[in-house]
Amino acid sequence: MSEDPTVRLGSDNRPIGFIDHPEEYRTVSYEVIEDYIGLLTLNRPEKLNAFDERMIREIRSVIWKVNFDESVRVLVLTGAGRGFCSGRDILGLDYENNLPSPQYRAYVRANHEMLDDIENMEKPVISMVNGICAGGGVEIAIASDFRIASASASFVLTENNIGVIPASGAASRMIQMIGIGRLKEMMMTTLPVDALTAERWGLANRVFAPEKLLEGTLDFGRILVDRAPLALGMAKHVINTCQNTDTETGRLIERLGQSVLIQSEDSREGNAAFREKRKPRWKGR
Repeated sequence: MSEDPTVRLGSDNRPIGFIDHPEEYRTVSYEVIEDYIGLLTLNRPEKLNAFDERMIREIRSVIWKVNFDESVRVLVLTGAGRGFCSGRDILGLDYENNLPSPQYRAYVRANHEMLDDIENMEKPVISMVNGICAGGGVEIAIASDFRIASASASFVLTENNIGVIPASGAASRMIQMIGIGRLKEMMMTTLPVDALTAERWGLANRVFAPEKLLEGTLDFGRILVDRAPLALGMAKHVINTCQNTDTETGRLIERLGQSVLIQSEDSREGNAAFREKRKPRWKGR
């Protein structure tokens, strides 16, 4: 009698893992938009792409699959319609707000795990902020590695308007990104920050006119596609870890990361390409 396999594989021979993969995506769409660049679109435009339980599951499903897809080296995340993401669907709050505190913390952990999936994926993630980016939408954007914004976009933390705080990474991720004073301004006044101000503050990496946003984002993505993929993933890990540790531990982490990369095929290929004055052919191994 055969036993169930320890590792479940999908039809593409990649691991299914521990994520709930729906038969069809209803709240997001995903496509490989060009060589090595995937596009994940939050697709509830009638709700300004507010996320609910299903969207959280679908985002996590796409990210899981991209992790194991060697044909995708960069993920772009954006919103359908006139907004990027307006945060948590407020209709879901009626349930979670009435949970006892321990159960509430367990319930919203899934939201945190979605954001951690974005931050921890060993591939660059670009949030292409095409419009309003509010509440939890800001937390999605700042869990990404880069934020490229439309000149018409705005960033706003609205939670105080319903008597709560942003609690899924706004404080912990943004305090070093924009500074304590600006973070307090966003959280405590709930005033929107326009795209050019966000760029000046370090919240946005690039700003483009709305009609140039996709082109500008893809140009930036192509730069990343041309870089060594293993080293990109390691750089992401090292930088994210070093911002939360002391200097000496940070240098240890850098040495450990480099000791892994120096043994890779990509490192040998990069050195050979440099000596032979040609473009390297990265394998991600």
